[in-house]
Order: sequence, then C-alpha cells, then structure tokens
Amino acid sequence: MQKVFLTAALALSLCAPVYAAQFTNTGEARYANPAADNGYVPNTAVKDEKESVAQPIVLTGDHAQYDNVSGDFFAEGNVVVTQGNQVIRTNQARGNMKTGDVWLEQGSELQEPGTVTKTKWAYYNFNSKTGELKQISGKNGKDHFYAPHGVVEPDKIVLDDGATTTRCPAVKNPACLEIKAKTIEVYPHDKIVAKDVQVFVRGKHIYSRAYWETNMNDKSKERILPHIGFKDDSKGTYLNISYERNLGEKTKVYADLDYYTKDGFRPLYGISHDERNFKVTFENGWFEDDDEWVKKQTDIRLDYKPHHFSDKLPLSYSGYYEHGLWKNDNTGRRSWHTEYGVFLNHDRIYLFGDNTHLDLTVGKKWTKESLDDSGSSTNVYNATLGHKITNKWRTWAGYYREDFTTDVFTYGQPDMPVELRNGLEYKFDDKNVFTIINRYNLDDHSNYETDYRYTHKFCCWQLSIELQDEHYKDDKSISIKYDFVNW
Repeated sequence: MQKVFLTAALALSLCAPVYAAQFTNTGEARYANPAADNGYVPNTAVKDEKESVAQPIVLTGDHAQYDNVSGDFFAEGNVVVTQGNQVIRTNQARGNMKTGDVWLEQGSELQEPGTVTKTKWAYYNFNSKTGELKQISGKNGKDHFYAPHGVVEPDKIVLDDGATTTRCPAVKNPACLEIKAKTIEVYPHDKIVAKDVQVFVRGKHIYSRAYWETNMNDKSKERILPHIGFKDDSKGTYLNISYERNLGEKTKVYADLDYYTKDGFRPLYGISHDERNFKVTFENGWFEDDDEWVKKQTDIRLDYKPHHFSDKLPLSYSGYYEHGLWKNDNTGRRSWHTEYGVFLNHDRIYLFGDNTHLDLTVGKKWTKESLDDSGSSTNVYNATLGHKITNKWRTWAGYYREDFTTDVFTYGQPDMPVELRNGLEYKFDDKNVFTIINRYNLDDHSNYETDYRYTHKFCCWQLSIELQDEHYKDDKSISIKYDFVNW
C-alpha cells in the first residue's frame, strides 16, 4: 500500500480572543484551588487578534488518485483530511482540492479543538466552511448530541431536524437529564443553543421552554434545573433558580432567584455587554458575603480586561470602576458606593516544570461613600504558589495584603489586612475529593479560619459538605449543598 500526501492552500478562520478575569480575594475565590487541573489561569491577558493565515489541505490514505489539472481526487483506506486544527477521518473520500469540496459517503469523524462529530454521510467545503451531515452523533466539551440531519456553517453546526443533547455519561439507563429540541446549534469550543426545548429527567418529560443555552466554559448563570442546599444555621435551606438570555452576540440579560428559609426571597437581575477589551454590567439585587446582605441598586460596573504592555513583556494591566446605591441589610445604612482599582499582573510563572506555578499581582484600590462623605485607598499585593504533588495530591499557599477602604459595608472587603493562606486537596478518585484550607491573620498573629470540604460526585449530581471553623469568633458552622452539577 502506498500513502499519498496532497496539499492546497486555503484560508483559516480568525482566532477568537481568550482571557481570564482579574483575580479578587473575596467571596468563593478565597476557597478556590489554584492548583486544580481545570485549565483556568487567573489574570490571563487578552490575546491579539490574528489575521487569516493560509493553511494547506493535507490528504492521506492507503490509496489515492489526484488530477493536477482539474483538482479532482479520490482516496480510500484510512483516509485523513487535515486543514489547520480541523481533521476528518473516513474510509473513503472524493472531492476537489481547488474548490475545497469533500464528499464522505461512507461516514466520517470531524475533529476540532473540544469537539468531535461523527456522521454516516457528510459533505464539507473547506473554502466556505459549509456542509451537510446525516445521522449525527458527537461531543462538544461536556455535551453529547445526536440528530438525524445537520447543516455546517462557518461558525456552527445546526441540527435542524430534531436533536438531543445531554451531559449524562449513562449508557444502559436513561440519562439523568436530557434536552430534546426542534433545533440545536453547536458552536465548537464555545456553546450549545437549543430552541423549542423539552426537558427530560430519567426519561420523563418535566417541562418545556422556547430557548436554552449552555456554555462550554461554564460561565453561564443559567441552570436548567434548580439548585438546593443548606447554607448554615443563620440562613437555613435555600433554593436557586437562574435564568439567562442573549440579546445579541455580546449582550445578555440574567436573573438569579434565590430563596432562603431564614432570609426570604433574595433576587438579582442584571444585563451585561461583553466586548473584546472590556465588560459592562448593570445590576439590581442582593449580594451576600460573610453573613452581610447588601442590596445594590442601579449599580454599574466596567471591567477592563488584562492587556499586555508588549508582546515581549510578561506583564499585563487591568482595572475596574463600579458605582451604585448600596444598602446594608443588617444596619439599614444606604450609600452611593464608588469603587475603582488598577492592577499590574505577571503572567503565570512555571517553576521546576509544569507542576509548580506562581501568580503575582500588585495594584491599588479607591473607595468613596456618600453616606459620610468618606474616601480611602489601599495598596493590593497578591501572591499564590500552587503545586501538583501527584495526580491525587494538590497543595497551595498564598500571601494577600489589602487594607479596609470603608466601614459602611463589609461586602467586598478583605477579611483581614494581611493573610497567609494554605490549602491541601486529596482526590480519592474521580468522584471523591477532600480539601482543607487554613487562613492565618498575619496582622494580629492568630489563626483566622479553617475550612474542611468533602465533595462526592454521583452520575450527574454532586453532594458537598463543608465544616467552617471560624477561630476568630470561636464559632463553627456546617453547610450542605446538593447540586445538579452537569447543568
């Protein structure tokens, strides 16, 4: 058998910008594992958009025929067609290298970053990035999808004759949760959009809706089913329902509807507009941190995403500005709260290979309150060292320096001016994880808090139990959360 290589220059689509939000030492971020294998690197700068670069089509097969004049080709036996990061595998292919047409009449497997699509029949044009698929099955990130017919467009695959998607790995039994829709749009390594949706749990129809969207990066606020749990003795049991709807490619509206048996209904409504270089949000609703509820009204925030000073320097700059009417639910005090900051970030530094890394940030924050006409500022210093000991063990240590800038609210303020934090995580297996996080107050040389967390994953559900030993006030609390984690 003879393998034949054929090439022809064609264009590759533009690269999308990738970045990670600015690290903040508040809320749940204080308990996050910076050594986790989730691909997230804080403060990652926005990448420059690259111009289209001509990429060749490369075809290999056990047997191949090619006409140099017409561009027609035929190949069979372990056929692989490649252009850039797109790879098609099949047993037989015919087409034209000049026009970019490829017919895969014996089925195929199309691979792109984060996406695999299998078909029993396919047509694709590498020039226009368009095509047609029949009897489709595939995976886009966590999402499995199935459909009888689909159309390929430059930025998505449209399953236009009924389709099913699920994140449940169950094969022999009905899926824990399954989405059936009249139309499903699959955006490779980005998101899935379903229209005319029916939601099934264990094969039983639960409810229907006109539209639903899920993101591969898990940044979507919307959940297809409610989340429930027990927060602590002061808040009791809670129920969360989240909603999100795109108004365009960059703008979305969202709502977080929380109900606590002790605190009652605590909704949040917002709209966001996300550009390549910045993001703007406008919100009305409730926020909670360290047992303090704050209601934000007409609150607007601008986040300028991290940007490199130069391609030759591993340093980026970022900043934010926030202004709104805040109300402290505990004290009843209301104030027009203004807060802004600027940061200098170093790209993640890898030490002794890829298993050890260091994240560094310095910055400055300013806060103004209309209630008492006060204003204050603080320098910010963050340093986090993470280490992967083995596939089961992770550890990290961090130093965080930030002063208080307001006494009207504790929300968004540091728990202590100078903190030393260390964590240890043990992963028993793919379903069970135990984590210990200790926080030490370097300002008054005392242990502030120790947090113990155990997480067990079922097929699609997750049970989290957390014991928080708050040494600074000699108090212990426990929280239990039962989540439908895959959606």
